Amino acid sequence: MLFNDILTGVTIRTAVPADLPSIQRICAKALDLEPDAAGLPSILQARCPDSATAQQRFCLVALPEDGWITGVCYGSLGRHIGDRHDGHVDLIAVEPGARPGTGKELLAAAEGRLAALGATGVVLGGNPPVHLWPGIDVRYRAMTCLAERAGYERRAEAVDMAVDLASAELDTRHDESRLAAEGIEVRRASRSEASAVVTWLREGPWGKSAWPDEAAAALAREPAGCHVASRVGYVGFACHGAVRRGWFGPMGTLDTERGRGIGAVLLKRSLADLRAAGLRTARIGWVGPVEFYAATVDARVERVYGRYWRNL
Repeated sequence: MLFNDILTGVTIRTAVPADLPSIQRICAKALDLEPDAAGLPSILQARCPDSATAQQRFCLVALPEDGWITGVCYGSLGRHIGDRHDGHVDLIAVEPGARPGTGKELLAAAEGRLAALGATGVVLGGNPPVHLWPGIDVRYRAMTCLAERAGYERRAEAVDMAVDLASAELDTRHDESRLAAEGIEVRRASRSEASAVVTWLREGPWGKSAWPDEAAAALAREPAGCHVASRVGYVGFACHGAVRRGWFGPMGTLDTERGRGIGAVLLKRSLADLRAAGLRTARIGWVGPVEFYAATVDARVERVYGRYWRNL
């Protein structure tokens, strides 16, 4: 299905399965800050838990007259937040040397598709629980310029942090013994308790967030990429690999249990998993408490993103 007629020599259409190798090639060339760039399309395409969600996600490709794909755009409809119902442009990648205006046409086509799905605004950034990044990395100059030319407003910033796993101190034995003396057990969650963990998250303070869905993805792995703290019931959790391999989060501790060092233990156990898997660097996405991660595992700010939005 065509979303645009031929504009300045470029046709925009819905992607088909046979397009995936070309899409991966373009991402690998264009997204030069991403070590896993070629794998990002598969992440976006695979994470549709049900048919209703799948109908709210799409992928568009751009083809000039010669018929070779030179650009790709993934979009999705987000959740209702009050009176807002934002759509998301999850990824845009244009092959270096592609026809001028290719990115602009992909963005315009994505906005049209999102409007048809009921979106009232568009965010240039990830749509949890499948979020590759929170916004536009400030080093992607072409995408930043495209956003500003298209009338998007930069409303906030977000950061990712990185941890050097070779030098990080991740031994938690002393702290786990101290917590055990207080009646708190910290352990890896089993896949068999995935339903119980996700239900606890949905019924608790994070129920309206994407964290339950992200935890479900981490718990589906073998071994499960989720550690929990419990005192009769669950009091804290931490996940890794929920969306991208080598990425930590989400993590949370009940307000009533904070100040005991539970979060530090959950974080270090998760990072130890990543080190054992042979990774040299762990990434903490969309960080809130920068000071906590810096103090606990010497994490450093690695990436800064602009968060762009506009009304439709």
